[in-house]
Amino acid sequence: MKTEPVTNITENMHFMHPEISITVGKNIDKNKETTLDPAKFQEAKNKGREFANDILKQLFNKVEYGKIESHFNTERLNSKNFDSIREQIVNLYFQREVISNEANKFSQNYESIRAQHFKTSNSFFKFLLKKKIQKLTEQLADSKNDLEAVKKVEEESYLSIKCVYETNEFKEKYSDLISSFIALKNSDVIWDMTYSEANTETKAAAQTSMRRNKVSFTFKSIPAIKTTEKNFHFENFNGGDFYFYPSFIIYFKSEEDIAILDYNDLQLNYSEARFLEETKDIAADTEIVGETWYRVNKDGSPDKRFVGNYKIPIVLYGSIRIRTESGINELYYTSDFKKAKHFCEQYNFYQSLL
Repeated sequence: MKTEPVTNITENMHFMHPEISITVGKNIDKNKETTLDPAKFQEAKNKGREFANDILKQLFNKVEYGKIESHFNTERLNSKNFDSIREQIVNLYFQREVISNEANKFSQNYESIRAQHFKTSNSFFKFLLKKKIQKLTEQLADSKNDLEAVKKVEEESYLSIKCVYETNEFKEKYSDLISSFIALKNSDVIWDMTYSEANTETKAAAQTSMRRNKVSFTFKSIPAIKTTEKNFHFENFNGGDFYFYPSFIIYFKSEEDIAILDYNDLQLNYSEARFLEETKDIAADTEIVGETWYRVNKDGSPDKRFVGNYKIPIVLYGSIRIRTESGINELYYTSDFKKAKHFCEQYNFYQSLL
């Protein structure tokens, strides 16, 4: 199906990226009742899709979309103070979803035409295909313009959040939190600990067996938000990721599974964890605090019944436990315990101000 773009429409189009201002301080009403019930959540989704369709219909003569229905299951995680923001994020996320799907279609069409153009232009019989080459050249230019128009709309679909600090102390302490996060994210290794159980293996030195997966901590926002301040991100291997902004935290698994949390609803607790680690797996920034035998007696001596028994280092990792009363329970280990400790101290100090 050929679509005709409206010439330079993106130059005059009013894009939907509303700006809200959030005061970072102790001015949030803790007793405010939540208002974003399932009906309003569905309404926010529909408005986002409808606005996206309106924009695309202005760009092109005809656009067709299928119906998307999903189930939202993180209602109980939401703090009571951020329903308005959550509604706008949901709205914009579904707007972006529709536009992104359309952008993918135009991208595929552009690549298809470009491949045809390249093949025809380099054909041994290209002197006989001048009209076809000319037509493909025009189609390629039109397709590129279509793609750029939709991409521009996609880029402009976001919620702009301006943070205003109640006092300089809030701003300074958030800056301290960011500095501690920079150090934390540069730990050689960060693990999401996903499973633990008692080790019943006879004579094993480790009393607990754990499963872990390497993850990244980065400076990153969800696509529907742009802010005037830095925000940071904890990757979660087996659940939603955490996005930390100056006045709230977003738990994001998908556009259907999103919750906004108050800092005071998300507890970060630090502890130190001793771990038996094979020498080859020890990170450069990890502190070795002792050693034991792989097969060990109660008095710490090696169990000589096991052939090939060997010494194994004991290392010290930093442990960050994330919890909420509503059910979040995550555990991260970092190769440098000092960085994890400093970050949790700064987080808890900043949290105490809010």
